[in-house]
Amino acid sequence: MSRENRIDYGAVRSYFARPSDGNADCASYMAHAQDLPESAANDRFRKELETMQDWVAAVGPSSRVLDIGCGSGTWTELFAGRFASVIALEQSPPMLEAARARLAPYSNVELVNQDARDPLPPGPFGLVFVGGLCMYLSDSDATTLVRSVVERLADGGCVIFRESTIADGYERPQGAYQAIYRSVDVYRSLFREAGLPGVIVRRNQGYTRMEIAVELVELRRRRVPILPHTSPFLGALTWRLLRVSSPVSFGLLPRAFARLGVRWPRLQNHFFMLKKDDPQQSLTLEGSS
Repeated sequence: MSRENRIDYGAVRSYFARPSDGNADCASYMAHAQDLPESAANDRFRKELETMQDWVAAVGPSSRVLDIGCGSGTWTELFAGRFASVIALEQSPPMLEAARARLAPYSNVELVNQDARDPLPPGPFGLVFVGGLCMYLSDSDATTLVRSVVERLADGGCVIFRESTIADGYERPQGAYQAIYRSVDVYRSLFREAGLPGVIVRRNQGYTRMEIAVELVELRRRRVPILPHTSPFLGALTWRLLRVSSPVSFGLLPRAFARLGVRWPRLQNHFFMLKKDDPQQSLTLEGSS
């Protein structure tokens, strides 16, 4: 894998250090920049849980969990209610503050202000969840993180990565927001280089639904500049109209574009799961269409 794919970590840290105006859930799920309502973030979480429910359910309730890049603590809260203990890492101060407020009722959660490139807490862990973090790491640092995570898995434990993806190769956004978007095949190579013998891949339909709304808001901003650029009302209206027409907007249209060879929305998102006790597991792609 190329070592030329680097990232400006100062820009990443600066972006996520911005206050979220009390809407940390939307900021954590990247719905805030397009003024989408909190219900859009909640819808994405529900759909994501449906996608990986069987993976989570297979983890024993007495397990320790490591949540890397916990954001505002949405997944951490779910893990805290199901498992013996959770260690959650987050380097963004506003996100960490929101997570502390959310997780205050849980005595089995330890929140740590930490960069994922620093040494991780010692294992073993029955479940490690890495929620959208490799996209903010260079190739070499992402590979190092994957190796560190695998080393900390308990026998029979699993690690789940959730990452935004593109159709082919790499893509780098320009400007204040820094990330490295990789294709599923590139992640496959990254995991292989890190020593993962195989993963199961599932399409994140919850992300697709929200990304459709994101792209429509951006289209409106470009094509109808007379309307306010920032408008929670218009963002909420876009989401409401999409939900009302969901069989078409979230179902028929994306499938029709896919048959025409058009990837829409442009950005996708996938879950990658490895179980440590299955070293011969081959990589399979589920629900990719």
